[in-house]
Amino acid sequence: MKKYLVISDLHIPTRNKEIHPKIIELAKKCDGIFALGDFVDIDTVIYLQSLNRNFFGVSGNMDYFEVKDYLPPQRIIKIGKFNIGLTHGSGSHFNIHHRIANWFPDDTNVILFGHSHIPLDLTYRGKRFINPGTAMKTFGIMEITDDTIKFNLIKL
Repeated sequence: MKKYLVISDLHIPTRNKEIHPKIIELAKKCDGIFALGDFVDIDTVIYLQSLNRNFFGVSGNMDYFEVKDYLPPQRIIKIGKFNIGLTHGSGSHFNIHHRIANWFPDDTNVILFGHSHIPLDLTYRGKRFINPGTAMKTFGIMEITDDTIKFNLIKL
């Protein structure tokens, strides 16, 4: 089994001054990090990358240009038999998963996203959509085995 930290919407330094110590601790211990945008500054991205060599990030709408130049807006990571899509999301928070469903190929099993700051875990059109909420309040741990993906939401 592999464990991945799932975070989004850190908003450093505009809304938050630092990454919560619990997130830093887990970032070092997990097998990898899925980071879903709105870091805001590039220093936050570089710091998270320094904590774990398996850092998979995408940029968000509030990120500074340096972050948008450094990270793609979306990507797919293959872990075992699972294709995991990463994006931040955009536009209205209402039914955001309906829009982003079309951003990824049909063989994508799970789509991780942020933007709304609202935790979510549901299945739509045969894909699982997971939003860890804002890392100022919540984050997730994703456990991946050969056959299953389990997601645990953790409140700060």
